[in-house]
Order: sequence, then C-alpha cells, then structure tokens
Amino acid sequence: MDGTLTAEELVETDAERAALAKLRELTGETGGAMERHGLRLHLIAERLAERRSRELDREVMLCAALLHDAGGYPGAFTGGPYVTDGRRLAEEVLAPFGWEPDRLRRCLDAIELHHHYRGQWDRGTEVELLRRADRIDLRPPLTGWLREIARRVPRRGLYREVGRIVARSARAGTLPKIFFVKPR
Repeated sequence: MDGTLTAEELVETDAERAALAKLRELTGETGGAMERHGLRLHLIAERLAERRSRELDREVMLCAALLHDAGGYPGAFTGGPYVTDGRRLAEEVLAPFGWEPDRLRRCLDAIELHHHYRGQWDRGTEVELLRRADRIDLRPPLTGWLREIARRVPRRGLYREVGRIVARSARAGTLPKIFFVKPR
C-alpha cells in the first residue's frame, strides 16, 4: 500500500456509509476528487478541533464533509444555491438514521454555510470547522501537517471538480448566492 487513505478506512457508521454512497452515486466514481476533498476536510477539521480543544462530533463532521458539495451535481442540483440543494440532499440521506434534531441541524448548517463569509461558532463546532477546513483545503498545503494530509489523501483533480460545480451554478444564475446564503 502507498499510504493513501481511502474512505473505506475512515467511514465507520451506517450514516457515514450512506453519505459516502450518495456522493459516489452523484459523482459516478469511487475515490474521486470530491470524495478525497471530503476526507481531507474531515481530517483538517479534526486537527483544528484538537488544536482549539473543541469537542467535535465525528459522525456529523464526516457526513457533512462528504456531502458539503453534493448539491452541485446533477441529481441533486435543482437550480438554487448548490449549498441549499446540498442541505436538502443531506437531510434526505440522513433522515433514516434518527439523529437528534440538534445533531442533524449542525450537519445541515455546516453544508449550507460552508461558504459563508463570517464565522459560525454560534451554530456549532462542526459548522465553523467545515467552513474553515474548506477554505484551507482550497489553498496550497503550506504547513507540515497540511502537507501530510495532502500526501495521505491526494488533491489531484480538486480544482477541475470545483470548477465544474461553479460553472453549473453560474449557468443557472445562482453563483452570487453560493457564497452569501442567508442563515436560516
């Protein structure tokens, strides 16, 4: 093995497996750029939580990380802001697991608000750390621990895949809404 971390090594719960399966269904691939992006976000968020001594709900974080951009794919995209479509999709995927309302809300808020321009600590650790992790992962990995995450979960294809989602949103006329979705 080359040291690459796969989703199968990270997912543990039925909800996490369902989120991964939905992402793979939408992207049409296993181990693709968006799947790896989600894994990196989860790993980055775990590191950020540890550094800030914050409690992080692992299952909420991993499900949100895997599904945070899923609303931008055909089959989930309805022509609105893709983050709102992603929220709706995640709610459908996770409903069968009977999460308590606060846990589900944190996961859904994390997805819908991951491009929000201001901090989201008041909505929950997972909401803010997904927002931060996404911003971090879209930049070159400059520090040692970020480089190590990028080595374990390669970034290849990320910008091309994000470009496709942005292009789809731009064609639908929803691009300005992506980054400034009003909080619920």
